[in-house]
Amino acid sequence: MRQSKLRAVSARPWLLLLCLALAATAGVMQARAQPNSIGNLMGRAGDRARFISIDCGFPGTTSYVDDATTLPYAPDAAFTDAGENHNVSSEHVTPELPRIYRDVRSFVDGARNCYTLPSTLAVGLNKYLFRAAFMYGNYDGLNRPPVFDLYIGVNLWKTVNLSSSDPAAPVIAEAIVVVPDDFVQVCLVNTGTGTPFISGLELRPLKNSIYPQVNATQGLVLQSRRNFGPTDMTDIIR
Repeated sequence: MRQSKLRAVSARPWLLLLCLALAATAGVMQARAQPNSIGNLMGRAGDRARFISIDCGFPGTTSYVDDATTLPYAPDAAFTDAGENHNVSSEHVTPELPRIYRDVRSFVDGARNCYTLPSTLAVGLNKYLFRAAFMYGNYDGLNRPPVFDLYIGVNLWKTVNLSSSDPAAPVIAEAIVVVPDDFVQVCLVNTGTGTPFISGLELRPLKNSIYPQVNATQGLVLQSRRNFGPTDMTDIIR
Protein backbone atom coordinates (compact mmCIF):
# COMPACT_ATOMS: atom_id res chain seq x y z
CA MET A 1 0.00 0.00 0.00
CA ARG A 2 1.22 3.46 -0.82
CA GLN A 3 0.31 6.58 1.10
CA SER A 4 0.89 10.08 -0.14
CA LYS A 5 1.38 13.33 1.70
CA LEU A 6 0.30 16.55 0.03
CA ARG A 7 1.66 19.93 1.05
CA ALA A 8 0.46 23.49 1.11
CA VAL A 9 2.07 26.24 -0.93
CA SER A 10 1.18 29.87 -1.45
CA ALA A 11 -1.73 30.97 -3.61
CA ARG A 12 -1.30 32.32 -7.14
CA PRO A 13 -3.83 33.74 -9.66
CA TRP A 14 -5.64 30.62 -10.86
CA LEU A 15 -4.04 27.85 -8.89
CA LEU A 16 -3.81 27.46 -5.15
CA LEU A 17 -1.95 24.30 -4.23
CA LEU A 18 -3.40 22.97 -0.99
CA CYS A 19 -2.46 20.17 1.32
CA LEU A 20 -4.29 17.18 2.65
CA ALA A 21 -2.92 17.02 6.19
CA LEU A 22 -1.79 13.75 7.66
CA ALA A 23 -3.54 13.15 10.97
CA ALA A 24 -1.72 11.11 13.58
CA THR A 25 -3.88 9.62 16.31
CA ALA A 26 -2.61 6.87 18.62
CA GLY A 27 0.28 6.32 16.24
CA VAL A 28 -1.97 5.75 13.21
CA MET A 29 -1.56 8.01 10.18
CA GLN A 30 -4.47 8.66 7.88
CA ALA A 31 -4.13 10.14 4.41
CA ARG A 32 -5.98 10.27 1.15
CA ALA A 33 -4.11 7.99 -1.23
CA GLN A 34 -2.60 8.97 -4.54
CA PRO A 35 -5.05 8.27 -7.39
CA ASN A 36 -4.77 4.88 -9.03
CA SER A 37 -2.76 5.39 -12.22
CA ILE A 38 -5.17 3.29 -14.25
CA GLY A 39 -8.54 3.06 -12.51
CA ASN A 40 -9.16 6.67 -11.48
CA LEU A 41 -7.43 8.15 -14.46
CA MET A 42 -9.43 8.16 -17.62
CA GLY A 43 -7.16 5.26 -18.39
CA ARG A 44 -9.05 2.53 -20.19
CA ALA A 45 -7.60 1.47 -23.51
CA GLY A 46 -9.70 3.93 -25.47
CA ASP A 47 -8.70 6.83 -23.22
CA ARG A 48 -4.95 6.27 -23.36
CA ALA A 49 -4.88 8.35 -26.51
CA ARG A 50 -5.45 11.33 -24.19
CA PHE A 51 -2.28 10.58 -22.23
CA ILE A 52 0.75 12.74 -22.92
CA SER A 53 4.04 10.98 -22.13
CA ILE A 54 7.26 12.76 -23.05
CA ASP A 55 10.81 11.44 -22.91
CA CYS A 56 12.67 14.71 -22.39
CA GLY A 57 15.99 14.72 -24.20
CA PHE A 58 15.17 11.68 -26.34
CA PRO A 59 17.10 12.19 -29.60
CA GLY A 60 14.74 10.20 -31.81
CA THR A 61 12.05 11.64 -34.07
CA THR A 62 9.32 9.05 -33.45
CA SER A 63 7.62 7.66 -30.36
CA TYR A 64 8.55 4.38 -28.71
CA VAL A 65 6.56 2.02 -26.47
CA ASP A 66 7.79 1.65 -22.91
CA ASP A 67 8.29 -2.02 -22.05
CA ALA A 68 7.02 -1.74 -18.47
CA THR A 69 3.89 0.37 -19.01
CA THR A 70 3.18 -0.37 -22.71
CA LEU A 71 2.58 3.38 -23.09
CA PRO A 72 4.02 5.32 -26.02
CA TYR A 73 6.58 7.99 -25.14
CA ALA A 74 7.18 10.88 -27.52
CA PRO A 75 10.34 12.91 -28.06
CA ASP A 76 10.08 16.41 -26.65
CA ALA A 77 11.02 18.49 -29.69
CA ALA A 78 7.35 19.21 -30.45
CA PHE A 79 6.77 20.65 -26.96
CA THR A 80 9.76 22.98 -26.49
CA ASP A 81 12.26 24.75 -28.70
CA ALA A 82 14.78 25.45 -25.95
CA GLY A 83 17.52 23.44 -24.31
CA GLU A 84 19.79 20.67 -25.47
CA ASN A 85 19.83 16.88 -25.25
CA HIS A 86 22.31 14.88 -23.19
CA ASN A 87 22.79 11.24 -22.28
CA VAL A 88 23.37 10.38 -18.63
CA SER A 89 26.76 8.97 -17.73
CA SER A 90 27.15 5.32 -18.75
CA GLU A 91 28.10 4.40 -15.18
CA HIS A 92 24.51 5.11 -14.15
CA VAL A 93 22.86 3.11 -16.95
CA THR A 94 21.68 -0.40 -16.12
CA PRO A 95 19.48 -2.81 -18.07
CA GLU A 96 16.67 -2.11 -15.59
CA LEU A 97 16.84 1.67 -15.94
CA PRO A 98 13.69 2.99 -17.67
CA ARG A 99 14.41 4.67 -20.98
CA ILE A 100 13.20 8.09 -19.87
CA TYR A 101 16.06 8.27 -17.36
CA ARG A 102 18.78 7.56 -19.90
CA ASP A 103 18.74 11.06 -21.36
CA VAL A 104 17.80 14.57 -20.26
CA ARG A 105 17.07 17.97 -21.71
CA SER A 106 19.03 20.71 -19.98
CA PHE A 107 18.50 24.46 -20.18
CA VAL A 108 21.75 26.38 -20.00
CA ASP A 109 20.40 29.58 -21.56
CA GLY A 110 17.65 31.75 -20.18
CA ALA A 111 16.19 32.03 -16.69
CA ARG A 112 12.88 30.38 -17.58
CA ASN A 113 12.28 27.63 -20.16
CA CYS A 114 8.93 25.98 -20.77
CA TYR A 115 7.15 23.00 -22.27
CA THR A 116 3.78 23.77 -23.85
CA LEU A 117 1.29 20.92 -23.48
CA PRO A 118 -2.14 20.79 -25.11
CA SER A 119 -5.26 20.06 -23.10
CA THR A 120 -6.54 16.66 -24.25
CA LEU A 121 -10.08 16.91 -22.84
CA ALA A 122 -13.22 18.75 -23.80
CA VAL A 123 -14.15 21.97 -22.02
CA GLY A 124 -15.44 21.17 -18.53
CA LEU A 125 -13.39 17.97 -18.27
CA ASN A 126 -10.01 19.48 -17.56
CA LYS A 127 -8.60 17.96 -14.36
CA TYR A 128 -5.14 16.47 -14.78
CA LEU A 129 -2.37 14.68 -12.98
CA PHE A 130 1.01 16.22 -13.87
CA ARG A 131 4.15 14.17 -13.30
CA ALA A 132 7.72 15.36 -13.91
CA ALA A 133 10.76 13.11 -13.50
CA PHE A 134 14.40 14.03 -12.95
CA MET A 135 17.52 11.87 -12.80
CA TYR A 136 20.82 13.72 -12.87
CA GLY A 137 23.04 10.76 -13.73
CA ASN A 138 26.04 13.13 -13.99
CA TYR A 139 24.95 13.91 -17.55
CA ASP A 140 27.21 16.99 -17.66
CA GLY A 141 30.27 15.33 -16.11
CA LEU A 142 30.43 17.96 -13.37
CA ASN A 143 29.16 15.88 -10.44
CA ARG A 144 27.15 18.88 -9.25
CA PRO A 145 23.44 18.04 -9.10
CA PRO A 146 21.41 21.27 -9.34
CA VAL A 147 18.56 22.92 -7.47
CA PHE A 148 15.91 24.78 -9.47
CA ASP A 149 12.22 25.69 -9.47
CA LEU A 150 9.41 24.00 -11.37
CA TYR A 151 6.23 25.85 -12.33
CA ILE A 152 2.83 25.04 -13.80
CA GLY A 153 2.03 28.24 -15.65
CA VAL A 154 2.81 31.10 -13.25
CA ASN A 155 2.37 28.91 -10.16
CA LEU A 156 5.29 27.44 -8.26
CA TRP A 157 4.94 23.66 -8.29
CA LYS A 158 8.11 22.46 -6.57
CA THR A 159 11.71 23.32 -5.83
CA VAL A 160 13.58 20.41 -7.37
CA ASN A 161 16.57 19.64 -5.15
CA LEU A 162 18.88 16.98 -6.51
CA SER A 163 21.94 18.13 -4.58
CA SER A 164 21.39 15.75 -1.67
CA SER A 165 20.34 12.66 -3.63
CA ASP A 166 22.18 9.84 -5.36
CA PRO A 167 22.91 10.92 -8.96
CA ALA A 168 21.17 7.73 -10.10
CA ALA A 169 18.10 8.25 -7.89
CA PRO A 170 15.08 9.70 -9.70
CA VAL A 171 13.16 12.60 -8.18
CA ILE A 172 9.45 12.76 -9.00
CA ALA A 173 7.14 15.77 -8.81
CA GLU A 174 3.36 15.34 -9.04
CA ALA A 175 0.43 17.74 -8.97
CA ILE A 176 -3.30 17.56 -9.63
CA VAL A 177 -4.70 20.72 -11.17
CA VAL A 178 -7.48 22.05 -13.36
CA VAL A 179 -6.28 23.49 -16.67
CA PRO A 180 -8.57 26.41 -17.57
CA ASP A 181 -7.28 26.84 -21.13
CA ASP A 182 -6.65 24.63 -24.14
CA PHE A 183 -2.95 24.44 -23.25
CA VAL A 184 -0.69 24.65 -20.22
CA GLN A 185 2.99 25.39 -19.74
CA VAL A 186 5.38 23.53 -17.44
CA CYS A 187 8.44 25.69 -16.82
CA LEU A 188 11.90 25.16 -15.33
CA VAL A 189 13.39 28.25 -13.68
CA ASN A 190 17.08 28.77 -13.02
CA THR A 191 17.59 29.99 -9.45
CA GLY A 192 21.37 30.34 -9.70
CA THR A 193 22.12 26.94 -8.16
CA GLY A 194 22.79 24.82 -11.22
CA THR A 195 21.43 24.22 -14.70
CA PRO A 196 17.80 23.02 -14.78
CA PHE A 197 17.11 19.76 -16.60
CA ILE A 198 14.31 17.24 -16.93
CA SER A 199 14.07 13.53 -17.78
CA GLY A 200 10.36 12.99 -18.36
CA LEU A 201 7.03 14.78 -18.34
CA GLU A 202 3.56 13.23 -18.22
CA LEU A 203 0.01 14.56 -18.34
CA ARG A 204 -2.89 12.29 -17.37
CA PRO A 205 -6.58 13.26 -17.56
CA LEU A 206 -8.54 12.54 -14.39
CA LYS A 207 -12.20 11.95 -13.68
CA ASN A 208 -13.70 15.20 -12.44
CA SER A 209 -15.36 13.31 -9.58
CA ILE A 210 -12.10 12.49 -7.78
CA TYR A 211 -10.31 14.99 -5.58
CA PRO A 212 -13.23 17.44 -5.31
CA GLN A 213 -10.86 19.86 -3.54
CA VAL A 214 -9.26 20.52 -6.92
CA ASN A 215 -10.99 23.20 -8.96
CA ALA A 216 -10.19 26.26 -11.06
CA THR A 217 -8.65 28.10 -8.10
CA GLN A 218 -6.88 25.37 -6.13
CA GLY A 219 -4.99 22.15 -6.69
CA LEU A 220 -2.91 19.53 -4.90
CA VAL A 221 0.83 18.88 -4.84
CA LEU A 222 2.46 15.64 -3.73
CA GLN A 223 4.90 16.22 -0.90
CA SER A 224 6.04 12.66 -0.20
CA ARG A 225 5.14 9.03 -0.75
CA ARG A 226 5.89 5.98 1.36
CA ASN A 227 5.82 2.42 0.11
CA PHE A 228 4.33 -0.02 2.63
CA GLY A 229 3.97 -2.76 0.04
CA PRO A 230 6.12 -5.46 -1.54
CA THR A 231 9.88 -5.59 -1.27
CA ASP A 232 10.04 -6.63 -4.92
CA MET A 233 9.86 -3.26 -6.66
CA THR A 234 8.87 -4.92 -9.94
CA ASP A 235 5.58 -5.90 -8.28
CA ILE A 236 3.93 -2.50 -8.53
CA ILE A 237 0.39 -1.70 -7.44
CA ARG A 238 -0.96 1.25 -9.43
